[in-house]
Amino acid sequence: MSGILEFVKELFSQFLSGAGSFIDIANEQRGWGFVWFILILVWLLSGFASFEFANTTGLNGKKHFWFGLLLPVVYPVILLIRKLTIQAKAVSEAKRESERMAAERDQIEAERRRIDSTPNKDNFAKLKGSSDASSIKAQFRLELADGSALMIAKILEAQDALAVFELESNEGETPRVLRMPYAKMARIERL
Repeated sequence: MSGILEFVKELFSQFLSGAGSFIDIANEQRGWGFVWFILILVWLLSGFASFEFANTTGLNGKKHFWFGLLLPVVYPVILLIRKLTIQAKAVSEAKRESERMAAERDQIEAERRRIDSTPNKDNFAKLKGSSDASSIKAQFRLELADGSALMIAKILEAQDALAVFELESNEGETPRVLRMPYAKMARIERL
């Protein structure tokens, strides 16, 4: 054991001092045995690397282990490039899918807002069901035909010709109730 440690110390001290290349130093110290050891190690590592890269991409690892031994270094590099390509495609596909879903969500939300914004009995009945009875904060913004706007806390009633609202009020104030015909309303939007 001490012979191996001395050999390693000598090998690295000569290498660091610039006495020559790693293989030249090894050949001077122990002959071709060390070179063969490194070559066999690289050969086996190629097989195991091929096995690992194949398994992570969903292929049969045993078959690719043998291909890695037949084509050392080259075949694992090919599998690594394949693995990175598959991962890049998966990431770009996930990004495209995410963007598509976000566009669909935005389109659905825009359609819902467009439908909700038309002041009529059916839309006010839908919005009435979604208004929170305990809240005094504004939940809706009502634009009138003359260009002004009101902040509405609740929709109390949706009749055939008009709607009844509770306007936004400060804490401690009595909420004001407003009745307004649909003809005077331009649009309503949820906040």
